[in-house]
Amino acid sequence: MDIRENAVKVYRDTALAWICVIFLVSMLTLVIYLVFTSNLSTWGYVVFGAAFIAIVSYFFDIRKNRNTIVVYPESLQIEHAQRMKNDFEGEDVGTVEIEWSEIKEFSREDTRFEIYNCYKIELQNGKSYRFTVLEPAEFFLKRQLKKYHKQYK
Repeated sequence: MDIRENAVKVYRDTALAWICVIFLVSMLTLVIYLVFTSNLSTWGYVVFGAAFIAIVSYFFDIRKNRNTIVVYPESLQIEHAQRMKNDFEGEDVGTVEIEWSEIKEFSREDTRFEIYNCYKIELQNGKSYRFTVLEPAEFFLKRQLKKYHKQYK
């Protein structure tokens, strides 16, 4: 994503993503080491295989949900956004740029047992977009986006 010079604020969730990737790679290395060096029964291999699948799925989940959000005075730019078809389905649209005047409201979706938070932007024309944020430090992102929306609309 290209970031223009007049960006007011850039939110990137890279710190937690890299910590999670390093943790997952170390856990994967441990699982592979234990599988090849220990004398396990069949159930041990099943448990380690399940751990391997869980670790790999979390890795791809982190990779898919990494995001960059850029605040400009005239618009909001979001990477990896989804256009909402109905309440439960989303269509990946890539990077979206939304003018502040088009935004109706921001909301945070409740995601349980996930490593990311989902945010939803409803537009004046009835359309809505959803995006995810990994970083726990962005817990107050909804409040900050509302502040920018009030300031720039």
